[in-house]
Amino acid sequence: MNVLIFTVWPVEFWRVPKSQVERLRERFPHVTFTHAVTDAEAMSGIESADVALASRLSASMVEHAPRLRWVHSTAAAVGILPLKELAAREILVTNSRGVQAPAMAEFVIGGLLVLARRFHLILAAQRERRWIQNELTRDVWPWSVRGRTMTIVGLGTIGQEVARRAHAFGMRVIGIRRRMDQPKPSFVDRIAGPEELDGALRGCDVLVIAAPFISETDRLIGSERLAMLKRGAIVINVARGQIIDEMALIQALDGGHLGGAVLDVFRHEPLDPASPLWTFPNVIISPHVSGVRSDHWDEVIDLFSENLRRFERGDPLLNPVDVRAGY
Repeated sequence: MNVLIFTVWPVEFWRVPKSQVERLRERFPHVTFTHAVTDAEAMSGIESADVALASRLSASMVEHAPRLRWVHSTAAAVGILPLKELAAREILVTNSRGVQAPAMAEFVIGGLLVLARRFHLILAAQRERRWIQNELTRDVWPWSVRGRTMTIVGLGTIGQEVARRAHAFGMRVIGIRRRMDQPKPSFVDRIAGPEELDGALRGCDVLVIAAPFISETDRLIGSERLAMLKRGAIVINVARGQIIDEMALIQALDGGHLGGAVLDVFRHEPLDPASPLWTFPNVIISPHVSGVRSDHWDEVIDLFSENLRRFERGDPLLNPVDVRAGY
């Protein structure tokens, strides 16, 4: 069996380390692993590949891969894969959903606490050696997350980990998801379908975006829906920047309707230095790193290894992707 490994990406962290490739070779000495580090090497290697462990592939690569039967995405998102071509060939696709979920959930809660407890003001005052006790107890006092309502758009692996932690803080959690046939987790107060989104947003204190980016979620949250949130609400996006109308978000922040935002993703990355988002003191801008943790690749390779064993045995694979739905 031949496996192509192709994880070339502008951000070094998302390139599989050579040490992890060696782990695979040690675990599967009977499998030939080709580690491509350029598009040209990937195009050459995929011609004889039965399996691809990849962060991205082109339609042309799939066209030149007559033996390809299974692609495993090193990320949870699969939108960068040529899903139409893979579906036409009935090539199996799996992803790494769940691997980044705990770290991303910690990021969400951490960002929420920074803004809710006014740590951004405390740290700014610390750098200036100012004692702001009166300011924090008179004008811009912190608010407790306990008893507040959090609406999570996208109650998948990431959304559920966020919900679990929010529930532990005493928050009321509403989850939006498409698959209403799945059981309601005990740490979620209410499950609603996409058609109930507006009702779930009204009076919401914290909005968390954790949904996949597909055509239906493009600019899902615009000015009208931001206005439905409770005045002073906090918006947190760890999914994709395209899901929120960025200009509408800027206007809601500038007008004072929102109490702040925690943004790890943007419509265009890196975020333009001229973007007004940089200027808001109550906006936390993170460079798309919410899922980063030191043992990330250990878990990705362990997941792929388990799936490779299953693939060899002909057993069902973990984390199958509905290529027609896009997630």
